Amino acid sequence: MPASSFRRRFIAFCDLNGRQRELELLGQSDPKILSRWHEALGSLTSCYQQARERECVVKGLADPYFPLSKLRRLNVEEFSREPGFADFSVESLARISAGHLLSWTKIFLSIRQDLKNLNNHSEISTMRLLDSPQEPLPETIWCEYCGGCCEIRGGGSDFSGSSKPPSLWYVYFRGDGCEYQRFCPFLFEYFATAKFFCSIYEIKPQCCWEFDREECEFLQKDVARERAERSRARPLCATGE
Repeated sequence: MPASSFRRRFIAFCDLNGRQRELELLGQSDPKILSRWHEALGSLTSCYQQARERECVVKGLADPYFPLSKLRRLNVEEFSREPGFADFSVESLARISAGHLLSWTKIFLSIRQDLKNLNNHSEISTMRLLDSPQEPLPETIWCEYCGGCCEIRGGGSDFSGSSKPPSLWYVYFRGDGCEYQRFCPFLFEYFATAKFFCSIYEIKPQCCWEFDREECEFLQKDVARERAERSRARPLCATGE
């Protein structure tokens, strides 16, 4: 299967996943949408040759807290516009995105399992991370859950709190878990709503605690300016996907 078809299949799955999660949040179900969701997931994961890879991606994408919207924007839609990738072929860009999705699901599932083992009394995450939308996002004073502050390569992994994190968490937070990292691996998404939250909020590193409202507002203005500049840039060539 051509690697370039990955992008089309990925975006198709993202759109269906959003509709399926929206129904879950409303406490509703639609067999037709659910069936199409499974078909889209199967079509996407067929891009991977090994059964273990397909199983990993299926498990990650089936999780309601997988940061799919962030991955779609940063590692698929905007990825090819970044400096250094302009000369890459469509096949190469699609192959990189497919590889990143696989790596990200592995990291996500690893963190997810660690949280199940360690977060019995909410010492690490403010969320219990239930598989059904029974708990809302925690209320905040000014945070809008955009996750913009977590769009980082990595940083100092000086976790706070008395609990000692798993050794791999230091690797993940430094940004050494996978190539082409565009956001923090501890950033989770709430049921495909493009609302993001820190899965290790209670023990997050010092650099995260120091990020305040003033820095957030500055970042939002900077991001808005950067996106405006990108929109004026030369559009991508048609790929025939």
